[in-house]
Amino acid sequence: MGFLFLGLVAGLAAVERKGFLQAMLSRPIALAPVAGWVLGDAAGGLVVAAPLELLWLGAVNLGAAVPVHEALGAAAIAGGAVLAGRAVGSGVTPEVAVLAVLLAAPVALLGRRADKAVEGWNERLARHAEAALASHRVAEAARSNLYGLAAPFAIAAVLAPLSAWLAEALIPRLLAAAPGAAGPLRVGWFAFAALACAAGAKALRSRAAPRLFFAAFAAAFAALLTWRLLG
Repeated sequence: MGFLFLGLVAGLAAVERKGFLQAMLSRPIALAPVAGWVLGDAAGGLVVAAPLELLWLGAVNLGAAVPVHEALGAAAIAGGAVLAGRAVGSGVTPEVAVLAVLLAAPVALLGRRADKAVEGWNERLARHAEAALASHRVAEAARSNLYGLAAPFAIAAVLAPLSAWLAEALIPRLLAAAPGAAGPLRVGWFAFAALACAAGAKALRSRAAPRLFFAAFAAAFAALLTWRLLG
Protein backbone atom coordinates (compact mmCIF):
# COMPACT_ATOMS: atom_id res chain seq x y z
CA MET A 1 0.00 0.00 0.00
CA GLY A 2 2.91 2.34 0.76
CA PHE A 3 4.24 2.04 -2.79
CA LEU A 4 0.77 2.86 -4.14
CA PHE A 5 0.61 6.06 -2.05
CA LEU A 6 4.15 7.00 -3.02
CA GLY A 7 3.32 6.52 -6.70
CA LEU A 8 0.20 8.65 -6.33
CA VAL A 9 2.14 11.47 -4.65
CA ALA A 10 4.94 11.31 -7.23
CA GLY A 11 2.47 11.28 -10.13
CA LEU A 12 0.51 14.25 -8.81
CA ALA A 13 3.76 16.15 -8.19
CA ALA A 14 4.86 15.49 -11.77
CA VAL A 15 1.58 16.95 -13.05
CA GLU A 16 1.70 19.93 -10.67
CA ARG A 17 5.32 20.61 -11.61
CA LYS A 18 4.64 21.49 -15.21
CA GLY A 19 1.15 20.71 -16.44
CA PHE A 20 -1.22 22.07 -13.82
CA LEU A 21 -1.21 24.64 -10.99
CA GLN A 22 2.61 25.08 -10.71
CA ALA A 23 2.38 26.30 -7.10
CA MET A 24 5.86 24.89 -6.29
CA LEU A 25 4.32 22.02 -4.32
CA SER A 26 6.47 19.62 -6.31
CA ARG A 27 9.73 21.17 -5.12
CA PRO A 28 11.85 18.80 -2.98
CA ILE A 29 11.51 20.95 0.15
CA ALA A 30 7.74 20.40 0.05
CA LEU A 31 7.50 17.03 -1.68
CA ALA A 32 10.07 14.99 0.28
CA PRO A 33 8.28 15.37 3.67
CA VAL A 34 4.97 14.51 2.00
CA ALA A 35 6.52 11.40 0.44
CA GLY A 36 7.85 10.44 3.87
CA TRP A 37 4.48 11.16 5.46
CA VAL A 38 2.53 8.83 3.18
CA LEU A 39 5.03 6.14 4.16
CA GLY A 40 4.64 6.90 7.85
CA ASP A 41 7.75 9.03 8.47
CA ALA A 42 7.45 12.71 7.53
CA ALA A 43 10.53 13.54 9.62
CA GLY A 44 12.56 11.05 7.61
CA GLY A 45 11.52 12.75 4.39
CA LEU A 46 12.45 16.09 5.88
CA VAL A 47 16.02 14.88 6.47
CA VAL A 48 16.66 14.75 2.72
CA ALA A 49 14.35 17.65 1.75
CA ALA A 50 16.65 20.63 2.32
CA PRO A 51 19.80 19.23 0.64
CA LEU A 52 17.79 18.08 -2.37
CA GLU A 53 16.11 21.48 -2.68
CA LEU A 54 19.51 23.19 -2.66
CA LEU A 55 20.99 20.67 -5.08
CA TRP A 56 18.19 21.19 -7.59
CA LEU A 57 17.49 24.84 -6.87
CA GLY A 58 18.31 25.72 -10.46
CA ALA A 59 16.14 22.96 -11.92
CA VAL A 60 13.12 25.01 -12.98
CA ASN A 61 10.84 24.77 -15.99
CA LEU A 62 11.34 27.95 -17.98
CA GLY A 63 10.22 28.06 -21.59
CA ALA A 64 11.62 25.12 -23.55
CA ALA A 65 14.17 24.18 -20.88
CA VAL A 66 14.04 20.54 -19.74
CA PRO A 67 15.87 20.28 -16.39
CA VAL A 68 16.40 17.17 -14.32
CA HIS A 69 13.13 15.84 -12.93
CA GLU A 70 13.63 17.10 -9.38
CA ALA A 71 10.14 16.04 -8.27
CA LEU A 72 10.64 12.45 -9.37
CA GLY A 73 14.11 12.38 -7.81
CA ALA A 74 12.90 13.82 -4.51
CA ALA A 75 10.00 11.38 -4.22
CA ALA A 76 12.22 8.42 -5.04
CA ILE A 77 15.02 9.41 -2.65
CA ALA A 78 12.72 10.31 0.23
CA GLY A 79 10.68 7.14 -0.26
CA GLY A 80 13.77 4.97 -0.54
CA ALA A 81 15.37 6.53 2.54
CA VAL A 82 12.25 6.08 4.67
CA LEU A 83 11.65 2.50 3.56
CA ALA A 84 15.31 1.52 3.93
CA GLY A 85 15.54 3.20 7.34
CA ARG A 86 12.53 1.21 8.46
CA ALA A 87 14.03 -2.02 7.14
CA VAL A 88 17.31 -1.34 8.95
CA GLY A 89 15.47 -0.36 12.11
CA SER A 90 17.34 2.91 12.56
CA GLY A 91 15.14 5.35 10.68
CA VAL A 92 16.64 7.80 8.20
CA THR A 93 20.22 8.18 9.41
CA PRO A 94 22.97 9.96 7.44
CA GLU A 95 24.24 6.58 6.22
CA VAL A 96 20.83 5.57 4.92
CA ALA A 97 20.22 8.99 3.41
CA VAL A 98 23.43 9.16 1.41
CA LEU A 99 22.93 5.64 0.04
CA ALA A 100 19.36 6.55 -0.93
CA VAL A 101 20.72 9.52 -2.86
CA LEU A 102 23.33 7.41 -4.63
CA LEU A 103 20.82 4.73 -5.61
CA ALA A 104 17.74 6.81 -6.43
CA ALA A 105 19.07 10.16 -7.72
CA PRO A 106 19.78 8.81 -11.24
CA VAL A 107 16.02 8.48 -11.75
CA ALA A 108 15.91 12.29 -11.94
CA LEU A 109 18.04 12.09 -15.10
CA LEU A 110 15.83 9.34 -16.46
CA GLY A 111 12.87 11.60 -15.76
CA ARG A 112 14.43 14.35 -17.89
CA ARG A 113 14.67 11.97 -20.83
CA ALA A 114 11.05 10.99 -20.26
CA ASP A 115 10.09 14.68 -20.18
CA LYS A 116 11.61 15.15 -23.63
CA ALA A 117 9.57 12.25 -24.97
CA VAL A 118 6.42 13.63 -23.34
CA GLU A 119 7.01 17.02 -24.98
CA GLY A 120 6.83 15.35 -28.40
CA TRP A 121 3.70 13.46 -27.37
CA ASN A 122 2.08 16.69 -26.17
CA GLU A 123 2.85 18.46 -29.42
CA ARG A 124 0.91 15.79 -31.29
CA LEU A 125 -1.93 16.06 -28.79
CA ALA A 126 -2.01 19.84 -29.24
CA ARG A 127 -2.32 19.49 -33.00
CA HIS A 128 -5.08 16.95 -32.51
CA ALA A 129 -6.91 19.28 -30.10
CA GLU A 130 -6.67 22.16 -32.59
CA ALA A 131 -8.14 19.98 -35.32
CA ALA A 132 -10.91 18.86 -32.97
CA LEU A 133 -11.76 22.45 -32.09
CA ALA A 134 -11.79 23.41 -35.76
CA SER A 135 -14.41 20.69 -36.26
CA HIS A 136 -16.37 21.86 -33.18
CA ARG A 137 -15.53 18.69 -31.23
CA VAL A 138 -14.96 20.47 -27.92
CA ALA A 139 -15.17 17.37 -25.70
CA GLU A 140 -12.52 15.59 -27.75
CA ALA A 141 -10.22 18.61 -27.48
CA ALA A 142 -10.69 18.62 -23.70
CA ARG A 143 -9.83 14.92 -23.51
CA SER A 144 -6.62 15.61 -25.41
CA ASN A 145 -5.58 17.97 -22.62
CA LEU A 146 -6.22 15.26 -20.03
CA TYR A 147 -4.21 12.76 -22.06
CA GLY A 148 -1.31 15.21 -21.91
CA LEU A 149 -1.45 15.16 -18.12
CA ALA A 150 -1.69 11.37 -17.94
CA ALA A 151 1.77 10.66 -19.40
CA PRO A 152 3.90 12.52 -16.80
CA PHE A 153 1.66 11.16 -14.03
CA ALA A 154 2.12 7.56 -15.16
CA ILE A 155 5.88 7.87 -15.62
CA ALA A 156 6.48 9.31 -12.15
CA ALA A 157 3.93 6.99 -10.53
CA VAL A 158 5.90 3.98 -11.80
CA LEU A 159 9.51 5.15 -11.54
CA ALA A 160 9.40 6.67 -8.04
CA PRO A 161 8.11 3.53 -6.25
CA LEU A 162 10.42 1.35 -8.34
CA SER A 163 13.46 3.39 -7.32
CA ALA A 164 12.34 3.44 -3.69
CA TRP A 165 11.90 -0.32 -3.75
CA LEU A 166 15.43 -0.71 -5.13
CA ALA A 167 16.82 1.44 -2.32
CA GLU A 168 14.83 -0.48 0.28
CA ALA A 169 16.15 -3.78 -1.08
CA LEU A 170 19.82 -2.81 -1.41
CA ILE A 171 20.60 -0.41 1.43
CA PRO A 172 20.11 -2.90 4.32
CA ARG A 173 22.26 -5.44 2.46
CA LEU A 174 25.00 -2.88 1.81
CA LEU A 175 25.10 -1.74 5.43
CA ALA A 176 25.10 -5.33 6.69
CA ALA A 177 27.86 -6.36 4.27
CA ALA A 178 30.13 -3.45 5.22
CA PRO A 179 29.42 -2.39 8.84
CA GLY A 180 32.69 -0.47 8.92
CA ALA A 181 31.47 1.83 6.18
CA ALA A 182 28.98 3.57 8.48
CA GLY A 183 31.48 6.25 9.51
CA PRO A 184 32.62 7.15 5.97
CA LEU A 185 29.03 7.12 4.77
CA ARG A 186 28.07 9.52 7.55
CA VAL A 187 30.86 11.86 6.45
CA GLY A 188 29.69 11.38 2.86
CA TRP A 189 26.22 12.63 3.76
CA PHE A 190 27.60 15.85 5.20
CA ALA A 191 29.85 16.20 2.15
CA PHE A 192 26.78 15.81 -0.04
CA ALA A 193 24.97 18.47 1.99
CA ALA A 194 27.92 20.82 1.49
CA LEU A 195 27.88 20.12 -2.25
CA ALA A 196 24.16 20.87 -2.29
CA CYS A 197 24.80 24.19 -0.54
CA ALA A 198 27.39 25.08 -3.17
CA ALA A 199 24.98 24.14 -5.96
CA GLY A 200 22.28 26.27 -4.35
CA ALA A 201 24.64 29.24 -4.05
CA LYS A 202 25.59 28.91 -7.71
CA ALA A 203 21.94 28.74 -8.75
CA LEU A 204 21.25 32.05 -7.01
CA ARG A 205 23.45 33.79 -9.61
CA SER A 206 24.20 36.58 -7.17
CA ARG A 207 27.57 38.21 -6.50
CA ALA A 208 26.88 37.91 -2.79
CA ALA A 209 26.06 34.19 -3.01
CA PRO A 210 29.63 32.89 -2.44
CA ARG A 211 30.07 35.13 0.63
CA LEU A 212 26.73 34.05 2.03
CA PHE A 213 27.54 30.39 1.40
CA PHE A 214 30.92 30.47 3.12
CA ALA A 215 29.52 32.54 6.00
CA ALA A 216 26.75 30.00 6.52
CA PHE A 217 29.25 27.15 6.25
CA ALA A 218 31.52 28.77 8.85
CA ALA A 219 28.59 29.39 11.20
CA ALA A 220 27.40 25.78 10.85
CA PHE A 221 30.92 24.45 11.43
CA ALA A 222 31.35 26.63 14.51
CA ALA A 223 27.99 25.50 15.87
CA LEU A 224 28.87 21.84 15.30
CA LEU A 225 32.29 22.26 16.92
CA THR A 226 30.75 24.02 19.93
CA TRP A 227 28.15 21.30 20.29
CA ARG A 228 30.80 18.59 20.25
CA LEU A 229 32.98 20.41 22.78
CA LEU A 230 30.10 21.08 25.15
CA GLY A 231 28.55 17.65 24.66
